[in-house]
Amino acid sequence: MGKILDKLFKIERFVASVLIFILTVFVVMDVASREIYQTGIPWAQKGAVYLMIWAGFIGAILVTHKVEHLRPEIADKIWTGSLKKFYLRFHNLLVFIFTSAMTYYSILYVLESKEFADRNVIIDVAMWVLQLIIPYAFASMSLRYLYFIFFPREKDPGAVH
Repeated sequence: MGKILDKLFKIERFVASVLIFILTVFVVMDVASREIYQTGIPWAQKGAVYLMIWAGFIGAILVTHKVEHLRPEIADKIWTGSLKKFYLRFHNLLVFIFTSAMTYYSILYVLESKEFADRNVIIDVAMWVLQLIIPYAFASMSLRYLYFIFFPREKDPGAVH
């Protein structure tokens, strides 16, 4: 499972990079259009916002993979020795329960949005399609925390915060 999560991490990192690149292009095109033609591109700003939201959710997954997300650092210093493994497993179990619940509720949210047929009028896309990143992100984080329950990892002490 660890190898699968590592491959998934690489794919998600690539997707996040592409999203950031595309949103940068959108913003530059919009600014250039405003400066050159005195009018912006109507869909560019809204598209960039949604791309940033997607990149942000994927960023949360990437940070989770590196054991940097949802970690109270003070507990790392309090529990040492044999208690450390217990603490790490317990912490990962709690976060797994939380992210699993968020996966469930975000699926309900997306299904409700689909049922109401909500659309973004500016970019003419169904809102449920734009919202799919929410359950995906929480499901991906849940998988990682499930793995961390059985194979606990400690936070990298050299990580930049």
